[in-house]
Amino acid sequence: MKKFLSLFLCLTCVLTLVACGKKVAPITLPQTDEITSIDITFKENTVSHSDKTWISEIIADISSSEPTKKESVQDCPQVESYIKIDFQFETGTSTIFAYEDSGKYYIEQPYQGIYKIDSQLFERLQETD
Repeated sequence: MKKFLSLFLCLTCVLTLVACGKKVAPITLPQTDEITSIDITFKENTVSHSDKTWISEIIADISSSEPTKKESVQDCPQVESYIKIDFQFETGTSTIFAYEDSGKYYIEQPYQGIYKIDSQLFERLQETD
């Protein structure tokens, strides 16, 4: 009986520790109607998109990104190559970054989190037309 009680207490402690782990919040994005344009910079090229349909599609795609347990602790990603995405508002700018690392694709929101995206979104962000 003591073995079962000990095992039960041990399992309860482990489950409590796992359940109390840090929850990862979903990405925080501006509302589509607040954005005047999205400027995308990849390497030396910057493309500005002001079409509301395109903006809403990109926001929807980025919104479906999956949170990771990785933390963002820098102003920009610590990778060799990345795409800079600037959301332009009437009163300022908000920036996120997209990049590839070890065959996986991510969106990084500085000091907020790192989120996994699919390769199609990454390729769409690389388009310069």
